[in-house]
Amino acid sequence: MNLARWNYYVQGFFLKFERVLYILIGLGILIATGFIIFYGFKTILAIPTYVNFTEGIIKVLDKFLIAMMFLEVFYTLQVIFGEEYKIKCLEPFLLVGIIALVRRLLIVGFEIAHTPSFDPERFKYYLFEILAIGILILMLIGGIAILRKLRVGR
Repeated sequence: MNLARWNYYVQGFFLKFERVLYILIGLGILIATGFIIFYGFKTILAIPTYVNFTEGIIKVLDKFLIAMMFLEVFYTLQVIFGEEYKIKCLEPFLLVGIIALVRRLLIVGFEIAHTPSFDPERFKYYLFEILAIGILILMLIGGIAILRKLRVGR
């Protein structure tokens, strides 16, 4: 058997193995998303038991934003299965990044609003983190805009 044919069979094996791994990852993401959504609804029912209503809402929002991130990753897997092997879609990954950053922004805002004591040094770090997150969100949105313009231009 010549080397080119051997390389062809090895590459085919790796591509099939990659598909199996994507399927396993997809199943894991679906199971994890189901659990997160279940606990999100459970947290909604537990909101009246919280001393601070805002804390309960933030916990619910946190769970559902994580579930959205998982669903975006699952959507990315669907795109990979729908496209050719070498064509990967970047936009869903950027959307997952934006959702993750917005989630972190909400959590930082909650931490700022509900700190028991005001520490100017810690507040300064929170503001730097908010600025960095804002810049990253704008950059990812810009990336999505560029990708869409490139797609329309074809």
